[in-house]
Amino acid sequence: MSESLVTLTPLGGLGEIGMNCMALETETSMILVDCGLMFPDVILYGVDVVIPRMDFIIERKHKLKGIVLTHGHEDHIGALAWLVPALDNVPLYGSEFTLRLALKRLQERALESRVTVHPVQGRERVQLGDFGITFIPVCHSIIEGFGLGIETPAGRMVHTGDFKIDRHPLDGHATDLEAFGEFSGPGAMLLMSDSTNVEREGYSLTEREIMATLDEVFTAAQGRILVTLFATHIQRIQEIFDLAAKHGRKVAFTGRSLITNIEVAKDLGHLHFNQANSCDMEELAYLDDRRTVILLTGSQGEPLSALSRVARGEHRQITIHAGDTVIMSSRFIPGNTRAITKVINDLYRHGATVLYERVQAIHASGHAHQEELKIMLDTVRPKFFIPVHGEYRHLFKHVELAIAQGIAPERALILENGQPISFTATGIRLEEAVYAESILVDGKGVGDVGQSVLKERQILGGEGLVIVLLVQDEYGTIVFGPTIESKGFIFEQHFAHVLEDAKCIILDIIEGNPHGPAYKLEERIRSSLRRFFRKVLDRDPIVIPLVVQI
Repeated sequence: MSESLVTLTPLGGLGEIGMNCMALETETSMILVDCGLMFPDVILYGVDVVIPRMDFIIERKHKLKGIVLTHGHEDHIGALAWLVPALDNVPLYGSEFTLRLALKRLQERALESRVTVHPVQGRERVQLGDFGITFIPVCHSIIEGFGLGIETPAGRMVHTGDFKIDRHPLDGHATDLEAFGEFSGPGAMLLMSDSTNVEREGYSLTEREIMATLDEVFTAAQGRILVTLFATHIQRIQEIFDLAAKHGRKVAFTGRSLITNIEVAKDLGHLHFNQANSCDMEELAYLDDRRTVILLTGSQGEPLSALSRVARGEHRQITIHAGDTVIMSSRFIPGNTRAITKVINDLYRHGATVLYERVQAIHASGHAHQEELKIMLDTVRPKFFIPVHGEYRHLFKHVELAIAQGIAPERALILENGQPISFTATGIRLEEAVYAESILVDGKGVGDVGQSVLKERQILGGEGLVIVLLVQDEYGTIVFGPTIESKGFIFEQHFAHVLEDAKCIILDIIEGNPHGPAYKLEERIRSSLRRFFRKVLDRDPIVIPLVVQI
């Protein structure tokens, strides 16, 4: 690898929304931009999270100069806990708030001593081996997010991180287009830009517009106001405290992640509230409903979240009162719509009014719409363009947008996870693909759940389980059984005759070959019962025969 060659290898985030992770390397240096996780689709039964494959990074850890974190969302920092144990005291770079959140995650696994943190400020530059990194402030749905200006031996590269361009920002939460322009002024080889909202025309809503709508809701509300939002959206949380103070209400909050993030943000000076506009959960019982606001987790309908438990009537401290207003100030993440809709229906059953993005402008996305993406393209004016952070259709449409803005078609490239691309000062080339299949994490198991296990879980979830037990003596005589136990297959009181017929089939098999080896008897029982259940019930459960010969 020549000195001027720089290779980008996407390991996550290109082809899905989540699991963002990209390596940049030269012959002697490597940096990692983000290391995030993704929450599983409903078809990944029982899987907790999905993380990038780490082999590529671990094989090159001798030249890893640092991990650069653009911001503190889980899809950018959440996989660190699985990578850090394989590294040697790796440096982490990011804003103070981002690093605090990352350390909280590592502390949960006693891994905080395995990293060194290096907080940076907006427009600060650090040198990591062959890479010079300038941290450029961006507006997003979390505070202290950065885009990156990356100086490499092959030229200047810009990574936007997750961003939007708020035309009327509150409290200075703005994307520093001037800094992007200054960095790109000498010429930008490459722009890598957030593609999440490329399908949305115009501009995203601003926080001022959201706060004005929330102000109207607070004015009209006659009872308690319950607000659920992303626990990392500190700016929106501050807006809730400010509106509560304006309308003579006090805010109480519940939910582990929400409490943690509020404590970190308040400690760093990003959240401001006092006893005049806040209270403990225990004080709610003594306050008039018209004087209270409750912040709680559960914006995505998570079964164990505070809002879901409230909707089911299972929360220890909160029950819905007739006249309550519930504000769901977040977007519906694809895959969660059914769970969220169930929560909304349950809240209405208890007498609440529910406001959400589809019926009222109470949430602004943290990702740029088309006009904002055009502004970024026009500001950086790159020679090459690679869309990041999106499903394939988002990447495709972002390339179309870039071409319409003047990028040469042959220089607007769609990459997917595992497809490296190398840059020199004069050109590019695609490298041989690396294995980048994501890893499924289930409890303490990492990567041990594959397609065969998922298929079994799918069958268990859809068809159920049947267990057959019988014991034979040395002469082939049945001394116990056969007994049949089923789980998730049939309601035995209604279909007892089916199980009795199944026992007759088992007895016929044993009678026909009483001295057969156990494994052969088990296989015949399995195949015969599956055929029987398919014929009689049109169901195909997992059948597990246990033949014990003594």
